[in-house]
Amino acid sequence: MNIQEAFRMIDKGLNENLTLKGFSAVYPDGKKKDELPVCEEDKKQYVDYVSEKGNIRILLSDGKFCFQIGEAKNDTVEYKSISASLFGDESDDRDVKYIINEFNDCIDSRFKTFEVAKKSTKGVKLPPPVSKAAAKNGGSFYDPVTLANRYTIMYPELRDEYKRNIETYGEFLADEFFREYGSYAVKTIRENDKQQMKKLFNMLNEIYLDGTNEVQSIVVVTLLGQLENDDELLANCVDYMDPELAAITINVNRYLASGAGKKAVKLLKNPPAYKPPKEKKPGMMQTMLQQQQQR
Repeated sequence: MNIQEAFRMIDKGLNENLTLKGFSAVYPDGKKKDELPVCEEDKKQYVDYVSEKGNIRILLSDGKFCFQIGEAKNDTVEYKSISASLFGDESDDRDVKYIINEFNDCIDSRFKTFEVAKKSTKGVKLPPPVSKAAAKNGGSFYDPVTLANRYTIMYPELRDEYKRNIETYGEFLADEFFREYGSYAVKTIRENDKQQMKKLFNMLNEIYLDGTNEVQSIVVVTLLGQLENDDELLANCVDYMDPELAAITINVNRYLASGAGKKAVKLLKNPPAYKPPKEKKPGMMQTMLQQQQQR
């Protein structure tokens, strides 16, 4: 495995944990946001991450990947290694996954989850979800509100975030919500606990099969599209997914990882500024989903 591939894999493996702890990558001059910000200095390569809590550097030097903590001194930051793992020409995915696990342990031991002061959501009224009886007898279809309701029952720490979404925008913006908090489902899939996986996919299977086109698109693209075509994570899901949901999820992940799908990924990660709702027309993701279903 070459150095760039290793850095990219490590960045991807640490991204969720770093984000939860409030860290973001530092992009030096000349580096675009869709590029991995690897810097080179004195035959060393590194990527820096920064937050209000401090500085982290992932450094490759003398055949070792090092996890370093930075301490600000005067106008500079001095870094100290707290973990190091060997990396060479014969290193493979397993070696890098070991490094990722080791560095995630370092992050967890040194930093707590990032929290910010938020307005109280007391008094925010949630829209009513579609009942199981109504969906099963064909009287109604599951909608994004129902998905959010069930999702925040499984992850109760997100209930206030659901309310806050409605309070902020005056309506529920499902893509915004699941783009931001889909990482909770991804974490469940990564941990692959049998009981939690059953709980998650019993919900997703039911809502997908008896849902509107809009909620199907959110499940497959906005939520499960965050698996980023990771074969290991997709394999974790297959035994728990309804076959129809499994097929479309795999196809969409393959598409999003393709050259043609990369623009769609950028749109998911960098959505345009919110505007008041206009007459709804099928978007690219919904059109793609409908085409997949017709095959």
